[in-house]
Amino acid sequence: MTSKPTATDKPAERKQADYTKLDTVNLTFNRPAKWYMYVVKQVLKTRNTVDIRARPLGAAQVVRVAEALKRLGYITYEKYYTTTIVADGRLQRYIVVTVKKTSNFQKLFDEREAERTKMIEAKEKEKKEEKK
Repeated sequence: MTSKPTATDKPAERKQADYTKLDTVNLTFNRPAKWYMYVVKQVLKTRNTVDIRARPLGAAQVVRVAEALKRLGYITYEKYYTTTIVADGRLQRYIVVTVKKTSNFQKLFDEREAERTKMIEAKEKEKKEEKK
C-alpha cells in the first residue's frame, strides 16, 4: 500500500524537455500560444526550419503562433499546406505551416532569454520576501 503525499513532502522536480529533437510542433488549445511560441523557438535554436501543425480545430492556434513569431522577427514562412494521415484506420487531417528562422533569430532569442531570466529572478525574490 502506498502512502499519500503530505503537505511537508516536496514535489518532484520536473525534467526540462529537450525540444531540440522535434521535427514538428503539434499544437492544441490545451496550452497557451505563448508556450508554443517558446517551444518553436527552442526547436529553431538547433534547426533552420520546423513544421507547426494542428488538427482543424486548432488551426487558429497555428495561425496565432506563426503570426506572433513572424511579427516579432523570429521567423519567415516557408510554406503552408493541409495534409491527411491515416492512423489506426482513421483519417487525421492537419494544417501545417513550415517556418524558417531569420538571420537575426539568435540575437532576438538571446535578448528575450536575458529578459526572461530577469523576470524569473524578480518573481523568486518577491516570493522570498512574502515568506518573511
